Amino acid sequence: MPLSEKDLNEEQAPAVLAPEGPALVLAGAGSGKTRVLTYRAAHLLARGVPPPRLLLLTFTKKASQVMQARLGELMGQFLIVPWSGTFHHVGFRLIREFGSRIGVDGSRTLLDREDQRDLVKEIRDEVCGSLAGTEGIPPAATLQNLLSLSANLLLPIDELVRRRSPWLLPSLDRIEAIAARYRTAKEQYRVLDFDDLLVLWLRLLEESPGTLELLRDRFRHLLVDEYQDTNPLQSRILDRLAEDHRNLFVVGDDSQSIYSFRGAEIDNILTFQDRYPGARLFRLEKNYRSTPNILNLANRIILHNQRQIPKTLYSPRPSADHPVLVRMFSDADQSRFVVRTIEEKLDRGAEPGEIAVLYRAHYLSLPLQIALSRKRIPFHLTSGLKFYEQAHIKDILAFLRVLENARDQAAWKRLLRMVPKVGRKTAEKILSHLAGEGRPLQALSDPPFLKVFPGGVRGGLATMGERLADLARMKEEDPGNVAGLIGKILETGYQELIYETFEDPESRVADILALASQIPPEGDLSLFLAELALLDAGSEEAEGEERANRIVLSTIHQAKGLEWDTVFLLSLNEGVFPSNKSKDIEEQLEEERRLFYVAVTRARQDLFLCVPSVTGYGGGSPMPPSRFLSEIGDEHVTERIYNAWDD
Repeated sequence: MPLSEKDLNEEQAPAVLAPEGPALVLAGAGSGKTRVLTYRAAHLLARGVPPPRLLLLTFTKKASQVMQARLGELMGQFLIVPWSGTFHHVGFRLIREFGSRIGVDGSRTLLDREDQRDLVKEIRDEVCGSLAGTEGIPPAATLQNLLSLSANLLLPIDELVRRRSPWLLPSLDRIEAIAARYRTAKEQYRVLDFDDLLVLWLRLLEESPGTLELLRDRFRHLLVDEYQDTNPLQSRILDRLAEDHRNLFVVGDDSQSIYSFRGAEIDNILTFQDRYPGARLFRLEKNYRSTPNILNLANRIILHNQRQIPKTLYSPRPSADHPVLVRMFSDADQSRFVVRTIEEKLDRGAEPGEIAVLYRAHYLSLPLQIALSRKRIPFHLTSGLKFYEQAHIKDILAFLRVLENARDQAAWKRLLRMVPKVGRKTAEKILSHLAGEGRPLQALSDPPFLKVFPGGVRGGLATMGERLADLARMKEEDPGNVAGLIGKILETGYQELIYETFEDPESRVADILALASQIPPEGDLSLFLAELALLDAGSEEAEGEERANRIVLSTIHQAKGLEWDTVFLLSLNEGVFPSNKSKDIEEQLEEERRLFYVAVTRARQDLFLCVPSVTGYGGGSPMPPSRFLSEIGDEHVTERIYNAWDD
């Protein structure tokens, strides 16, 4: 396949046409990394490398499909690289083919994430018995995450807990027992989880010399996308495969390494040239996405990271307006500014799907969801569940709904699920009896009422009844203090339940406090609940073209790889961005800065950096500007003050 000069720019061509041997392509945002990887594969095929001798690894199925389609266009529609896919997809195929060589039956079934969590929960309850959910024993979701990280970081459970979750050290013995039992259960049931697909792939390479030799010969050229996102397990697999021929061609950007919480290890890309002496380094710095003004800001951001491979993005596009740094009084004003600016852009003909609002944490989107819904501006959330559909938020709302309407059956069902030893049938029986009570809130802790139910549930029901009675009295004495009610729900048992039940409990508590902060003093509980319910009018799910024609709300992590004409970045405040958990740890602070870099480089034309001074109503809590703002200086932004009363 002769490559035309017009197909590749002056930075891409040397990488694509590089001789055999290790190569690191440092691909800045918007610089055409997919094109380079695809053309590299096409170049090798054109030189006579048989398609089965290529191993093309990606992190998503979609990326693999895109590359296969482009290769088909370049080389002929019938050409397929048979070994192309995600790490896990390739691992699954190799285990089916060679698993018997390490004593693993290739016909084992694969657990999905939900099945895995169910099995972990079952084992957790067996190991811990009546103590499950108490004394710091983490919930099944947290245990599942620990087991996965242990595999992908190549760390024993005890070392992982010491490094990442030291507060779980008192429960370490039980956690190790659960991990051991989980491994045994998988053998007993002849099943594998997703992490096994990589663990066993590495075992094939390290415990079966014949398989290692065969696979090194089969995969003479390894091509890897998003190399900065590889974890230690994936890196070792690649290093073992490439140890002989050293034909490892990796494409990535250390400045976009933002997934350490999943196990991604930035050192894989930073130390590549140390591990592969003589490796060629190619920089793709020509960005086709953003204006020079946006790129100047991005370059300034990442300049402050010590651990990086330096590069400078530039653009062939003409200069444009500087990104706008907008200061406002409150996060409520922030939502007003964003909505007003969106309305202006839509009035001037902008497509809704070309506008995105990005944020560091999901809870920051709640005021904006409400504000957009009030204006009937449709939006689409890429960052998971709508804020008010998350389990912990629905739990809080169930308390509030029962206080507002003691006959709300759906809310009662949710509350009763929080009572120990109350299952579905017992809950139905309780609800049936509550339906005949004149004062349901008071009845729940009434001794005659409790006698109807098994002794094992009476204590939990009485406790729930006392909590509801206290909340009802508080509501009666101060009916406008909805935020206070939410605080009281947390203080009187729900915060403890969060730490016993959910993964990442600190973030969930922050969500609930953020919810409370959005309720004005002397708020109307009925109106507040109705407004949340009506959010669906602005954010119902849509498919295809309808979804594409909506404003996008997304966390920055979910936005990686995407781009829009206009981007708003919310709440550039210390403790929010960088987060409180990261601001005092240098490695984590550098990842926060990379996250800022990723957010900025999502914008093609217009970028708004929003900085409220306080959060919540009535003056709220002060929020100092992010330290990142002082790092970028004044010369790369246009500063503006937004006053809501001027609208």
